[in-house]
Amino acid sequence: MLELPMSRFHVSHRFVGLSLALVIAGCTVGTQSFAEPPAALATLAGPLLPKEPFQSEASYQLYNTLVAEMLIRQGKIKQAAQHYVLAVGQSKDKTLAKRATEIAIQAGEPVLAKAALDQWASLEPDTVEVHQYRVLLNAQLGNYDTAVEDAVWVRDYIEKKEGHGFEYVVSLLALDAGPANAYEVIKRYAAKVENTPKVQLVMATFALSANKIDAVLEGTDAVQKNGDVAQKEEAARLRAKALLSVERVSDALSTLEPYAKSTKNQELKLEYGRMLIMADRREDARPIYKQLYAEQPENADILYTLGLLYLEQEEFTFAEPLMKKLLEIPERKYEANYFMAQIYEGQKRIDEALAAYDEALNGDFARDAIGRKSALLHKEKGLPAAEAWLDGLFEKATIPEQKVATLMAKGQLLHDAGEYQKAIDTFNKAEEFGSKKRDILYARSLSYDRMGNVEQSEKDLREVISLDPKDADALNALGYMLVVNTTRYQDAYDLIKQALDLRPDSPAVMDSMGWVVFKKGDAKAAEEWLIKAYDKMPDPEIGAHLVEVLAVNGKLEEARKLFKELSAKYPTDKQLADVKQRVADLAEKTN
Repeated sequence: MLELPMSRFHVSHRFVGLSLALVIAGCTVGTQSFAEPPAALATLAGPLLPKEPFQSEASYQLYNTLVAEMLIRQGKIKQAAQHYVLAVGQSKDKTLAKRATEIAIQAGEPVLAKAALDQWASLEPDTVEVHQYRVLLNAQLGNYDTAVEDAVWVRDYIEKKEGHGFEYVVSLLALDAGPANAYEVIKRYAAKVENTPKVQLVMATFALSANKIDAVLEGTDAVQKNGDVAQKEEAARLRAKALLSVERVSDALSTLEPYAKSTKNQELKLEYGRMLIMADRREDARPIYKQLYAEQPENADILYTLGLLYLEQEEFTFAEPLMKKLLEIPERKYEANYFMAQIYEGQKRIDEALAAYDEALNGDFARDAIGRKSALLHKEKGLPAAEAWLDGLFEKATIPEQKVATLMAKGQLLHDAGEYQKAIDTFNKAEEFGSKKRDILYARSLSYDRMGNVEQSEKDLREVISLDPKDADALNALGYMLVVNTTRYQDAYDLIKQALDLRPDSPAVMDSMGWVVFKKGDAKAAEEWLIKAYDKMPDPEIGAHLVEVLAVNGKLEEARKLFKELSAKYPTDKQLADVKQRVADLAEKTN
């Protein structure tokens, strides 16, 4: 039977068998050498041991073993490890040495574990467990060359006994060495033992987990040159994931695309489909998911994603049967109900939508369901009905997170209704529960902004940024607010630039950058940014900005054409109404 790799969480609770005969027959030993601690415990032994000297090696071992077991029962695993290593000393008890090693590993004390393991290895040098532990401990301690020697020993032992020796070593390293250490061991293994495409793939996998992107790219390059078809596909997958992790989305897709189109590997196709969605290429992703669904109709993740792709395009007839099928899976019923509610809402089946949102209130989308149901109630039955429902939900809530969710929904409802002070009061109440501080501050800042209280809005957003300096939404919101409401354009530019560095593909941030450089006097650069933003997200606010910039740049016909398209689609939009007069004024000056 194949020995499985040990986990640091696996501990045998059998009491270590010490020979009581040694204790009974023990006599005073002329030397105290047995009480000299290993080097790993030299500075700790004093406080760990009693003041009276021990009369025999057996009594010394028994004392430390008993204390260690009592400490384990008290949950003091690190102190237990120290006593176990003291007990081992120069003992010839293999069971004791093994137990000490395992406890020290469980305690996360690799130095102590190595002291016990060295003694165990001297007693059982050809035991596979010894070599497995040596691989892990030397990897954790940075002794990578030594770890490779033991890895080869384990590989050969398992290969002869069961086969798949290298794969066994890989699973051992993946279990407990940590990705960075595992990468270093396999890197040396490749240099010293064998440097095949199989080994390069493993090295690239560990490098990806350790966020060593250059190493992933180098390793996958080698596999692409020398690997077989399956290995090349896996190399492409790893390379694409590495590129995606550094936001090189286009490069990631171009790496994976030729393999995804020709492969029979469903997981690779699924990976490519996910990347297309992340790159906002949903139309390209949909045929891939349709093909995957035809081949795996019971796959819940494929059902879910394809259903959302249809829902996003408001193709409710296609989305509904997929989400109903997802409803049949017990662990997915809450999210399925949430999206069924949106389907019903889109089909104007209001009562069914409201009921489905209720069914989603206990799942991961509970907060979103609260927000959408309250907005639907507001639209269909008026603001008082929506507020009454939220107030009732608030009273029923038993934990702070639930209460905050209802208050956040109510605050958003009031904000959307133009009741900005009431919205702020509601967000203030939510703040009292000490949960979702970031979200509360961010939402409240928007209401302050609409009220014209720029100072308080900036204060809230600055606090959000202090909680997370990489909060791109807050950086962008503050930058844009300063552009619109002040002349602090350089401050605004600096904030938006930070947001853009964090979210280079965000159309909202591109729009902000376009608008701030326009305000700073660079209408040409503004046009480039706004065209990029509008191509990604053709919404009326970005469109209004682009119309004005096109007009300023003398492209009046383009500006009029875009304005006409936007007005037809958004006839009541205030920003479009505002920009209409400015464009007319520009046209008059030109004439």
